[in-house]
Parts: sequence; C-alpha cells; structure tokens
Amino acid sequence: MDQQPVDLEQIVAAARASGIRGPSFKLQPSWPELELDGHLSRLKWGALVYLVVFAAFWLNAILNLSAPIQVWQASLGALILSYAYMSLSAYFVQAKLNEKGLSDSGAWQVWVGALVLNPAFIGGYVSFSVLLRTQGLKRRLGKGVANSPSQLTIDQ
Repeated sequence: MDQQPVDLEQIVAAARASGIRGPSFKLQPSWPELELDGHLSRLKWGALVYLVVFAAFWLNAILNLSAPIQVWQASLGALILSYAYMSLSAYFVQAKLNEKGLSDSGAWQVWVGALVLNPAFIGGYVSFSVLLRTQGLKRRLGKGVANSPSQLTIDQ
C-alpha cells in the first residue's frame, strides 16, 4: 500500500517526482510599456479611410452610376492603397502583441489574411479584429496599476 503525503512539502515533492510542474507566473506589461499608441492611432485612421473608400466604392457599384472609367479606377486604387495601409498598421500592432506574449496568433497571419481576402469584400476583417482586440487590451491594461496581481498570467 502506498503511503499518502500528509503535508504540502510532501505533496510538492511527490508531484515533482511524477513529472508534474507547478504554474509559472508571468507579469503582463502595462499599456505604456507596449508603446503601441502610435501604431494603434495609425490603424484607427487607416480603418476609417478604408471604411469611407469601401462605402464609396460599393455605393458606386450598387447605384450603378454611369461614372467614367477613371472614377472606377481611382476608387479601386484608393481602396487598395487604404487596405494596404490598414493591413500594414495591423501587422505592426500584431507583431508587438506577439513579441510581448499578449497574443497567440502571429503577425504573419495578418499578411496572409490580407493577401488571401479581397479588399472589396471581407478583406478588412483581419485588421478590424486586430483593432478591436487591441482596444480591449488597452482598456484592460490601462485600468490597473502595472504588474498588479490582476495582470498576472499563468503559464502551464
């Protein structure tokens, strides 16, 4: 019959002997430590410009305006340029989040999503998801004091 551990030291020793590791704690950085304000601001402006150009592009298409071909080319060019700017800004934000361990998805996934998805249909989804996730993170990290117990994460 196995002897059961009776105190905490024996329990920890038995767990280590069987290969069980305890959790390790990692402190999350505060929002100012991330230095993401500039990138987040550029992402917001890029998203705003993209939405305006996206809406104008689809209004022209839906209303079937008899605009000259130059108007269509200009609107498509503006859509692609604003999409590229927004995707680049989202890439920088995601790279910083990934570097600090605050996101599991890599920054390369932003580029893959931007290249695979069409800017005239659902291409902004990836960049908008990065924007919304980062704004939520800013609210969460900006509320508390840096490295407070509520900002500890447990790594298994």
